[in-house]
Amino acid sequence: MSAAARRAAETGSVLDAQSRKWLVDLLRTAVRFDEPMARHTSLRVGGTADAFAVPASCGQVTALIDGARRRQIPVFVVGRGTNLLVRDGGIRGLVVSTERLTGIRLAPAQEAAGRRRVTAMAGARLPGLCRFALQHALEGMNFAVGIPGSVGGAIAMNAGTADGSISQVLTAVRLLTADGRIVSQPRENLCFGYRRLDLLPEVQTTGGRRPLILEGTFSLTPGERPVLRKDALRRIRARRAAQPLTVPSAGCMFRNPPGRYAAGALIEQAGLKGKRIGGASISTRHANFIINTGHATAADVLALMETIQEAVWRCCGVRLQPEVVIVGE
Repeated sequence: MSAAARRAAETGSVLDAQSRKWLVDLLRTAVRFDEPMARHTSLRVGGTADAFAVPASCGQVTALIDGARRRQIPVFVVGRGTNLLVRDGGIRGLVVSTERLTGIRLAPAQEAAGRRRVTAMAGARLPGLCRFALQHALEGMNFAVGIPGSVGGAIAMNAGTADGSISQVLTAVRLLTADGRIVSQPRENLCFGYRRLDLLPEVQTTGGRRPLILEGTFSLTPGERPVLRKDALRRIRARRAAQPLTVPSAGCMFRNPPGRYAAGALIEQAGLKGKRIGGASISTRHANFIINTGHATAADVLALMETIQEAVWRCCGVRLQPEVVIVGE
C-alpha cells in the first residue's frame, strides 16, 4: 500500500492517490491535505478536511467543481468561516475556499435616479464591500457595517440586522452550477427568507449539489460621505459594545424566533449567561454568542447548544433553531 493510500485509509479520506495528484497538478501549493478546519473558522474548532483548496480564479473554481463531479468527490464551499461549525470528525472530500476571489468593481454607468451598481466576488469580505461603498459615497450597505464574513456567505445566508438585509440591495447573482454552467440570476428569480436564499428549481441542485455563488451585484444610491461615515462609526461602536468581538465565536448561534423576543434575550431569561461546557462558554456580553475560551472542541459547542435549546424550551416554550451552519462528521 502506498503512503497516500495508507494515509487515506487511516483518516477515512475519500481521496485516493490519483485524486490527490489531480488536485496538486491543478493548484500546486494552493491545496492542502488533512487540513485542520479550526484554522479556517472564526470559532476556531473543527476536525480536518481531506483536501482544502484555495482557487485563484473562476476558471480554477470551474475546473475544481467539474473534476470533483467526474470523480464523485463531495464538495463543500466555504467563505470566511464566520457562520460555520465543523464537527470534530472533519469534512470528507474537498473543501473549496473562495478567500482569493476578492474583486469589487463599480459599474461606470449610472442607473435610474443615479443609482450605481457594485459587483463583488464571493470571497470579498463583507466589511470590505461596506468600505468600498463608503469610499464611493454610496448608500445602502451601512446596515452590514461590522458583520464579518464573505460576500458569498452573506448572500447565501441573507445576512442582515434589524436595519436591513442583503436581499434589499442585491440585484443579481452569478452562479456556477454543479454541472459546470455559469448562470446569472436576477433578483426576481431569488427567493430570500430569514437567513436563507432559495433558487429556482432548474439551478437549485444538480445531483444533490447546490450551485456555488461566484459574485453578487448590488444597487446603491448616491449619498453624502460624511453622513455615511458618521453613521458607520456609530454602528461599529454599538456592535463593539454589545458583542464579544475580540474572542473566537461564530456570531449569533441561533435564529431569532418569531415573536417579541430575540434568541439572546430568551437565553438570558433562561439564566444561561456565562454557562460553560469544556472550552465553550456563553458570552456574558451577548447571550446568543458562544465563545471559544481557548481550547474548545466542536463537541463542547454542540453540547452547549443543546443545553441552550433544552433550557429555553423549558423556561420559555420556544424551540431555538441554529443559525450557524453545522457540517462534518
